[in-house]
Amino acid sequence: MLAEKYAYMEDRVPVLEPIGREEPKPRKETRQLPVRKNHTWKNVLTIGMVLLCFAAASFTVFRYAQITQNHRSILVLEQTLEEEKLRRKNLKVELAYCKDLGTIEFSATEMGMKYPDESQVEYVVLPELNKSVEQVDASADKSKSEQSLWSLFLGLSN
Repeated sequence: MLAEKYAYMEDRVPVLEPIGREEPKPRKETRQLPVRKNHTWKNVLTIGMVLLCFAAASFTVFRYAQITQNHRSILVLEQTLEEEKLRRKNLKVELAYCKDLGTIEFSATEMGMKYPDESQVEYVVLPELNKSVEQVDASADKSKSEQSLWSLFLGLSN
């Protein structure tokens, strides 16, 4: 194993450097630190795009929340409307029951009411008005007003 370790030395042949004028080695330029490029504009643009996307997503979620809230209020109002329609229908049935003459007569007998006697009934006779007399009076008033207007007009012209 030791022989294998040093076997590489036998394979190496020394290389002689030429004697003579040495070529000047190129001078290594001092490396300047790489100039950091100003990526501020890119960073601002990236952050702006992220904020814009966040604002758009927030607005969308906000609108969906409003739509859901409006839908719930519509459902509540529709339920209230159905209840009121049912209540109205029940009131119509109750009103129709109250208008029935049989029901009214039954309620009156329960309260102890009776039909009026002959002595309690009184008839009223209204005087008849003569329509012809009223029409003549109306035409006379009309002619008087016309004469008065005509006389006023003639009185102004004299």
